[in-house]
Amino acid sequence: MNADECARPITDRVSMSLSDNEAYPDACMQASNEYRFFNSIRRNPAYNEILEHASEEQGRGYLETISQDADVLAAMDEFKANDIYGDPRMYEYPDVGMVSPTTLRYVKVLADIRRLFRSLDDWSICEIGVGYGGQCRIINAFWKPARYCLVDIQPALALAKRFLDHYILDSVLTFSTMNELSRKEYDLVLSNYAFSELPRPVQDVYLSKVILNSQRGYMTYNEITPDEFNSYKSNELAAMIPDARILEETPLTSERNCIIVWGTDS
Repeated sequence: MNADECARPITDRVSMSLSDNEAYPDACMQASNEYRFFNSIRRNPAYNEILEHASEEQGRGYLETISQDADVLAAMDEFKANDIYGDPRMYEYPDVGMVSPTTLRYVKVLADIRRLFRSLDDWSICEIGVGYGGQCRIINAFWKPARYCLVDIQPALALAKRFLDHYILDSVLTFSTMNELSRKEYDLVLSNYAFSELPRPVQDVYLSKVILNSQRGYMTYNEITPDEFNSYKSNELAAMIPDARILEETPLTSERNCIIVWGTDS
């Protein structure tokens, strides 16, 4: 879900990310084209191999973090509008009612960003690995970014565009694959696990085009790629980015997960 396919014969093709597995892109593309399939994509088994698999218990942990910010918690009904489409698995949570734990994860990221960077109003944002567009929509439900660039493989972008077209957003949205992405400075680079699941040569493309040119960043990072990917470890990446630091992931969803941030106000 994080990078475009190489322009090479299919017989010599290499995997470009953990989500580059044929079944996931096919599910995304089908959902972008077929209304009936779109209406259940967030329960699709091929899709759930990659996304939308946060547990009810993890949702409780996300909600605990969210509850520390009264303003974010007060906007929960607006955030829950993410769950109108795709038929996600939802659970009853105290004070907020029925909501998808994945939506709670996106809101938890927003709460982290608010604590670290204050407001994203009028900012330009680049998100690497966009899922169905849920994080973009959550951010636009709370702030008014000027521009929001979504970067992923084409099938995922098609799904995100279909989802986001159901909402009125303040941002000017752009959709770009890795090779279409221009070298540019953004106010904030955002990635939820996606960048960390890329092979090192693809990570280097994003470092050159976006990450090392941008003022601020927030990346939820895991270390689950196979050895042949030679992906950057979290400490290696943090050492490459000026003023970057590593924070604990709260709640911790896997042993070596962390958050890498730079350009923070706190």
